[in-house]
Amino acid sequence: MTEVRNVAVLVGNGLSIAFNPALNLRAITTEMVERMKAASDEGDDVVTAMKEIAERALPAGVTSEDDFEVLVGAFGAENRTMGYLERLAALTQPQDDELQAAIQLVANFAARVRDTGLSHVLQVIFENSHAYADDAEHLHSFVTAVTSSFDGRVSLSNLNYDTLLLSAVLTVCNMAEVADLADGRTKVSIVDGDGDTVARVPLLRETRHDFSPKHRVLLLHLHGSITYWAGQEGTVYAKLSRDHLEDLEQWQAVRDGTTGLRPVVVLANQRDKSAHVQEFPFSLAYEMFVDSLATSNHWLIVGYSFRDEPVNAKLQAEFNDRAREEKPRVLVVTHGDDLAVHVVERAFGWGKEDGSSVDWLTVVRTGANGVENTAEWAEFIA
Repeated sequence: MTEVRNVAVLVGNGLSIAFNPALNLRAITTEMVERMKAASDEGDDVVTAMKEIAERALPAGVTSEDDFEVLVGAFGAENRTMGYLERLAALTQPQDDELQAAIQLVANFAARVRDTGLSHVLQVIFENSHAYADDAEHLHSFVTAVTSSFDGRVSLSNLNYDTLLLSAVLTVCNMAEVADLADGRTKVSIVDGDGDTVARVPLLRETRHDFSPKHRVLLLHLHGSITYWAGQEGTVYAKLSRDHLEDLEQWQAVRDGTTGLRPVVVLANQRDKSAHVQEFPFSLAYEMFVDSLATSNHWLIVGYSFRDEPVNAKLQAEFNDRAREEKPRVLVVTHGDDLAVHVVERAFGWGKEDGSSVDWLTVVRTGANGVENTAEWAEFIA
């Protein structure tokens, strides 16, 4: 009997940009900044102060102009720092209620600033989470090529918050064989301020055992999604539909502080990101991502810059696992010449002393749009 072939797919922002240019980091950051300015009488000063705080932690010469993760993530870091200070104050000056109240006040302010920036970022992404007719057709062709070229499990690990890939998967695949982190078997009610139920939404899966063997196509949002939300206490996690997000006006509600729900995404600097991904539900997505790498001899990496340390650590660990009889076949799809081969090799722990990587690594530089029609693709799936 011929053994089924699995494929592990890692998707970065480059895939979203290929099918909707409005989802590039600079465009999102620019739009977020403009919306924050418009929302405040002192908009320019507020944004300037945010940038100064964010750039304080950046290397010399680097700015936050092009990266909303740097700008908004800085306030997640500030909030965590305030939490550490609060614990320190409780230990060293437990009787000083005024000090602890002041620290909590600053922590709450940092959290509000982060919520404001985060809600604007995710709203921009939400509004642009679509591909126009021609681009959608090309994205569907790409997803069809991936899911039909491998008869085993197809694991799509997505670093984007948008729903472009989700929409394409649901369009071209058999619904019965598709699963993301949402578990349709269990649902929770969302209630308004009067206690009335306004929606019933699926909870997120809690363990790997909540995925069925019949789920051949997995969509794993490693860093969360615009559709993943949780209560502020962090005990209930659920998936909202696009209709819910529109009808419930969730983005504005977060900014106004009129909802107890918060979006579930990893939006942090690189230092804090490693801690975030160890928390649920990202920990489950990463567990399934690692499993996909371990059980696949074909790794497809699309639109990823190889700058995410937690992701690179998993790639390197599985690539160099001594239990693996041979190196996986790796196809990296990028656009242009910015991504150097040595950067890719280094992410896998492959150095000059290891010789040429040509036996296991292929890099396509024409982008995701139409990659399934290239000779490199034909060789990859052979």
